[in-house]
Amino acid sequence: MWLHVLVGCSTAAPVTNLPLPHGVRNRHYDLADLNAASGRPDLLILVSLSGGGKRSAAFAHGVLRGMRAVPVRAGGPPSDLLAEVDQLAAVSGGSFAAAHYALHGQRSFTTFPEEFLYRDIASYVWGSYLLPWHWHGLFSPFAATNDRMAEVYDALMFRGATFSDLFARGRPRLSINATDLASGVAFPFLPRVFDAICSDLGRFPLARAVAASNGFPLLFTPITLTNHRGADCDVPLPREEPAMTATTMDDRARLRRIAQTMADRERTPWIHLLDGGIADNLAMRAMHNFTLLGGTDEPRFAAQAMPVRRILLISVDGQSTTDPAISRQPRVNSLSQIFDAASGAQIDNYNAETIAVTSGELARAVLRQRERRCRSAPMVDGKPCHDVRGLLARVSLSDVQDIDLRIRLGRIPTGLSLPRADVDTLVAAGEGTILGNRSVAAFLND
Repeated sequence: MWLHVLVGCSTAAPVTNLPLPHGVRNRHYDLADLNAASGRPDLLILVSLSGGGKRSAAFAHGVLRGMRAVPVRAGGPPSDLLAEVDQLAAVSGGSFAAAHYALHGQRSFTTFPEEFLYRDIASYVWGSYLLPWHWHGLFSPFAATNDRMAEVYDALMFRGATFSDLFARGRPRLSINATDLASGVAFPFLPRVFDAICSDLGRFPLARAVAASNGFPLLFTPITLTNHRGADCDVPLPREEPAMTATTMDDRARLRRIAQTMADRERTPWIHLLDGGIADNLAMRAMHNFTLLGGTDEPRFAAQAMPVRRILLISVDGQSTTDPAISRQPRVNSLSQIFDAASGAQIDNYNAETIAVTSGELARAVLRQRERRCRSAPMVDGKPCHDVRGLLARVSLSDVQDIDLRIRLGRIPTGLSLPRADVDTLVAAGEGTILGNRSVAAFLND
């Protein structure tokens, strides 16, 4: 009897993502519109924030703070790097900093530490398991631990905000990335992806997207979406685009098959989402997948982006490297040490592959942009059509010059609760690394 009371009498999954009205699609958050609306038209800047718990959240927050002091002077009125960012992509811990800034803007730099970084978030996690009035989330087949955490994040930081609130703010566009449990690929909370399941992204709670992106396996249960595609849904799937290089054809075909499977409601009535770091801990593969599915080849994007001469990708990585000292120990008995070493090595290896793939895609994007501009005219906005360059810049904990400080930062755990002193040190390190990045400074002022 008492178990029935704890579980409650719900027998159906709550619909947390609402269907699109007939004849409507998600149109209000395109990168082309945001790039043209404000900011430097000759610059396209995409920034990704990595996973790594609150350590990455604090480091990413510091990098964003520091971007305000990185000048952009050449070729136009004075500006700063943060003001020119067109898109923020984030996974796991980085999603907290990205979503808070995208929603609150400059106010985030005064409120985010108190609302999240300094708070003991881990106590809310353990409370979900230990407090009896939360046990229904452990027994119910639908409501579960990460649904509870979405409520916590909403109460602390987002206060009922949905993606419509982000649409209204404009640049930078926010791409929060989770992992589709069935396919293992990155699932970005973006209009094209929600079109595939005929769901209204604008009415989706921002806190639930962040919870999905931070849903560490075993500790948290998946955030589940309902597939609304059916006979009454007329939103088209990604169509065939102009042929690309042979190295990307297989990837494009694979992604289209996944999109078609996801859009088939009989085969995929539910989409279960976990930590975005499973698919890509750098939050860069979602950008790569976007280009593979033709996002940058659409006529409207190509027309709006014609003035672009500089494409800057910044990877902000708050994940520490593996500890070589483990090889000097005769025995390794700590489960946490084993887990950190195993997962850290896997992340490091996969990150190297992600950087290589993204670097190649950036080079192809530069070539395509040159071709588009030169097909239009020899000179575009008073500049030679071939004057297009790209840079992939990495900003990470390994950039910290002080060796002792770098080692100390790398030993800070990736959980959801950190001492205030560690948070402040990570934020300061983030500011210092972006301010000291000479390649980014030179690129912005060329």
